[in-house]
Amino acid sequence: MIPQLIQSIKNFRKRNLQLIAEVLVAFDMVRILGTMVSGGAVRMKHTDGIGVLEYVELSLPEIEALEREKTVFLMSVSPIEAHGPHLPVGTDVFIASELLNRYVSELKKNHPELTLVKLPSLYVGSDAVPAPGSLSVPATHLEGILTAYGEGLAKQGFRYLFIADNHGGPRHQMAIEAAARKLWKKRRFYLIDPFGLVFRYMVQHDPNFMRRTGLGPGECGDSPDSHAGTNETSLMLACCPEKVRRNYKEVEPSLPPPLRGGAAFVAFLGRLIYSLGGRKLGRDLQDPLAYTLAWVSDPDMKPYMGGPAKASKEAGEAMLVARVEVAMELFEKALQSGGKEPVHIEPMLWGIRLLRKFP
Repeated sequence: MIPQLIQSIKNFRKRNLQLIAEVLVAFDMVRILGTMVSGGAVRMKHTDGIGVLEYVELSLPEIEALEREKTVFLMSVSPIEAHGPHLPVGTDVFIASELLNRYVSELKKNHPELTLVKLPSLYVGSDAVPAPGSLSVPATHLEGILTAYGEGLAKQGFRYLFIADNHGGPRHQMAIEAAARKLWKKRRFYLIDPFGLVFRYMVQHDPNFMRRTGLGPGECGDSPDSHAGTNETSLMLACCPEKVRRNYKEVEPSLPPPLRGGAAFVAFLGRLIYSLGGRKLGRDLQDPLAYTLAWVSDPDMKPYMGGPAKASKEAGEAMLVARVEVAMELFEKALQSGGKEPVHIEPMLWGIRLLRKFP
């Protein structure tokens, strides 16, 4: 009788240990899958209450569990760059990060079925303002990094990488779009940076965009306000006011210098090309390129352009809202197409994009 009782206890313990092991395995699988039925995963950050995954915090099984057709990656990309005496050198990425958070909120609101994954911010960009504090990389390097990131995601079966950017350097924007077109041609992969289009709207006073912002010339990020002036200071007041130096209202305006030398020649060339039918390139050469060359070649150049003292949180918020609207229109095209049609952007000076190959 006693041996039978001992054997029964052993069998009971064995069955229960197996049951416990099975429960633990099942629990671990649920943890790995990250409750995908709710479109999320265990490692969540929150943007205005919206869940978003952090790529660097995911394990390989968690990445493998992501639904390829319904996962969108997002990343901020901009250089470290001097922004006058009143804004930090990380200004472009700080603004881009705010835009990215708003992209997340809008995408989740419009597409709750999507899983959104953030990649770490990329503090890299080309054609940073040539002033102490700026760290610029050749456009070919930026193009290579973004192409490699896109390739890495595409090889895993993913389709979308949406970029938040706040840098208007011409070769910077050329490099991003060049990477985007390579990825589309080879992989049918969407890399989209809305700022390539938004910057054109700002510089050339697109009527619809100007109505959206309610802003006028000289305060919308156009050539007289191109860098750390009214527009960018307003954006910083809207997204991270604690990073704006208190003396910003005391900073004197920086005005565009006269077009001389090479800048004058580029403006002349732009007028000539425009008259011969090359309207888009001709216009781009005159504005912004000629004005930018005049500014950065000025021996008395200040590391900002525009009037920071006129900045306001309200103007920054209006600009952010308008930029998010443009971005959502582009993202929606990609999501609706699902790999059938490209979403190409033609940034400023795209007609001479070979310039990105030069140092």
